Amino acid sequence: MTSMSWAALGLLVTLSFPAAAAADATPAAGAPVAGQDAEATTSFSFVRYRADYEVRADAGSTQTEAYEILLKTKAAVEQFSQVRLSYSEKMETLDVLEAYTLTADGQRRDVPADRIYTQESYSSAAAAMYADRKVRVVVFPNLAPGTRVVYRTRRVQNTPYFPGYFGLWETFSVFAQYDDARVTLTAPAALPMQVRQRGVQGSQAPVVRDGVARWEWRYQRAEALQAQNWSAAAWEFSPTIMASTYQEWAQVGRAYQMKSGEAAAVTPGIQALADQLTAGIDDRREQAAALYRWVAQNIRYVAVYLGNGGLEPNPAQSILDNHYGDCKDHVVILEALLAARGIDSTPVLIGAGGGPSLPEIPLLGRFNHAITYVPEFDLYLDSTTPYARFGQLPEGDLGAPVLHTRQAVLARTPDNDARRNGLAMSVAFQFDRHGNLVGQTQQVPGEVAEIAMRGSFARLNVQNRTRVEESIMAASGFDGSGSLTLLGDPQDLARPFNYRYHFKAEDYVDFSVVGGMKLPDAPGGESFRDLYANTSAAQNATPFYCNDSLREETYRLVFPDGVPIVAIPRSQQFGNAAGEYQVDWSREGQVIRVHHRLHQRAVRGADALCQPADYPAFRALYQQVRRGFRGQVVYGDLGTVQASP
Repeated sequence: MTSMSWAALGLLVTLSFPAAAAADATPAAGAPVAGQDAEATTSFSFVRYRADYEVRADAGSTQTEAYEILLKTKAAVEQFSQVRLSYSEKMETLDVLEAYTLTADGQRRDVPADRIYTQESYSSAAAAMYADRKVRVVVFPNLAPGTRVVYRTRRVQNTPYFPGYFGLWETFSVFAQYDDARVTLTAPAALPMQVRQRGVQGSQAPVVRDGVARWEWRYQRAEALQAQNWSAAAWEFSPTIMASTYQEWAQVGRAYQMKSGEAAAVTPGIQALADQLTAGIDDRREQAAALYRWVAQNIRYVAVYLGNGGLEPNPAQSILDNHYGDCKDHVVILEALLAARGIDSTPVLIGAGGGPSLPEIPLLGRFNHAITYVPEFDLYLDSTTPYARFGQLPEGDLGAPVLHTRQAVLARTPDNDARRNGLAMSVAFQFDRHGNLVGQTQQVPGEVAEIAMRGSFARLNVQNRTRVEESIMAASGFDGSGSLTLLGDPQDLARPFNYRYHFKAEDYVDFSVVGGMKLPDAPGGESFRDLYANTSAAQNATPFYCNDSLREETYRLVFPDGVPIVAIPRSQQFGNAAGEYQVDWSREGQVIRVHHRLHQRAVRGADALCQPADYPAFRALYQQVRRGFRGQVVYGDLGTVQASP
């Protein structure tokens, strides 16, 4: 389920759980394969899909895939004009065996050889350290609705990501149409292989012949499910095939640690830097905080995800020399700096933004990120997030299953609960007799919101400040102006950060007549008043993420002397399985105070998905929020009102 978003600086910052399906290390990043979350649309369909995996005794493999995709709309034409296939030049080879289009009248048009080419990946182009990653691009010419895109690829995994590891993960998204899909897996019968399947035809037990085990699965879906407002990752509920040569998750942790342990060696350069950064700091927790802040703000993050281009981090000294690295490298250099001060830590593999679940069998593809755990302080740290204070985690890291690689044990990051995922706001409006107003908005952010605020305000500068302030005012529908006051430095991770927005507006209300006023929007603030729009559909057919969260809004309205306040709404409260909402109205003289409070709950616990049957409770809860914000202050001299005949 998508949580509420906070907009500031004219730049939308979305605090949400991504709904992308997990895929194992073998599928090509960017390819519209069945093992990834297909677009929730019927603009295209998989007429034919084939995936054949042949596994060797050393767990290396050859994966041959064939696609025939019918493009139904112009949007699909744009989507499939290029197919981008990512691969590791170091660990695998990728060949495009054929690529062509079939027009609606049956004409075949082969893709010319010069329209199939290789590019450096974005991160490889930016950093020589990562030149291993490549992208094979297939450009399909002259596409139109009714055309079929056909291509076949062969990927050879020359070196397994981990010794003895092979993983297969195919997910057929319920949001896509599959006319004819088939997946086969062959492997030496002596090679241990765990297999799980859901919603596909085929057997978990292989056919064994001449020492070779063979599995085959088939799948069809004639009609794609309509897009849903809220949806967890597709693998959580869509038809899925999983296979792994590893028997337990601890094997993944031990295998990763073998690759990363040596990289965190403490060199003289690392020791000198650690001593310099902690000079004069006696408290060990503060030492760890100083080292974390330096890594977060000085090691430029270059995105190379787990499973892409190998899993070996670079040595800590080379990361220090270059001042950049991916998530694995961030973990390594922080681990080395902490070790230089005698503070133990462990790398942690995490499925960031992927929800609270783990597959039944160990699959590397469930983990897409690496962070740090410091046992001495029971703290998780993600130094790839340059705007998180020591001990804070971005939303995607919270409530997630993790694997501590040094101890090879599973755990969970702190829950994404109301303390971390909370946001309060206070706003004051003071009106004069002419209907003009002045006011001030201030947020009271929880950890997640503070990280997002820092990221937005770090981009504020002299050039764009005036435009940003104008945009904030315009978004609130006021005819006026405003100014920002930063409460702290967004780049200073040693102290909290917040802001205030001061504003004024002309001719907002006419006090010469009797009227009703709903609570004005809060310029520069995030309100949950429009939350009901997220539940516009009467039903939701798929499981979804539902975290514990707390939102509060306090309004203070000061009316001018001499303007009669006729009535204010009654206070209300409502509760059901999804949470509680209440709104309290009070008046003292010409001052009206209103407090809205919404506590949303993780209906089935922090480590479980919400189910379709839970959706109506959220819809009912959000409907009460909508009603609560409809309340109006009635003002004016009733003696001037014309009686209705």
